[in-house]
Amino acid sequence: MHERRLFYTPLWQTSMVDTEPRWTLMRQAMLDRIGQLVRSEPVVSKSNIGGWQSEDDLCRHREVEWLIERILERANEIAPSYTPEGRFDGGVMWANVNGRFNFNSVHLHADSLLSGVIYLKVAREDQGVIQFFDAREGAPASYWRSFARLEHETELTQGVVTVTPREGDILFFPGWLKHWVTPNLTDEPRVSVSFNLSMS
Repeated sequence: MHERRLFYTPLWQTSMVDTEPRWTLMRQAMLDRIGQLVRSEPVVSKSNIGGWQSEDDLCRHREVEWLIERILERANEIAPSYTPEGRFDGGVMWANVNGRFNFNSVHLHADSLLSGVIYLKVAREDQGVIQFFDAREGAPASYWRSFARLEHETELTQGVVTVTPREGDILFFPGWLKHWVTPNLTDEPRVSVSFNLSMS
C-alpha cells in the first residue's frame, strides 16, 4: 500500500560543537556579551516566566555576527523545503537566560517562516528541555484518546515531542509550531539565543 504523508511538521537539528573549529572561543565571547547585557539592560517580557530576555537586536553585537552567518548557512540547507528559489538572508535574534525555576511559557513565533534556537550554556536535562506540541486541529493527544486506548505513542499519535538540548545544538522549526521550555531546576543558568529568519 502506498502511503502519502500530508501536512507534516519538520524539526531540524544540528550541532556547532564538532563542525565549527572556533566554537569554544566564540561561545565564550557570546556568553560574555550576554552577561554584560544582563547587567546593563532591562528584561524584555515575551514568553519568559522569570529569567531574562534581550531585545531582538542581538545581531548588532560584533560577537554575535559570527553566529548569524553560521545559522543562515544552515538555514539555507532547509530553504528548498519552503521554495526552490528563496534564500534566508536575515532576521532577528535575542538572548534567553533562565535561572532556577525560570521557564518559557507555551508560545509560537508569529509572522516567522523559520524560527529556531541555539544553546550556548546547558549541561543537564534538569536545566530544562524544549517541548513541541502537535499543531493539528483535533490532534490525537487531545481527541482520539476519547475513542480509543492508545497505550503506545507513534509518530502518528504523539502529541508532544521533547528535545533535550546540548551545548551547541541548533534547532530549526516553522514559526507556527507551538512550544515551551520547561523550568530550570538547577542553580546553573541556561543560556540560549533564539531567532526568527526572513527570506528574500
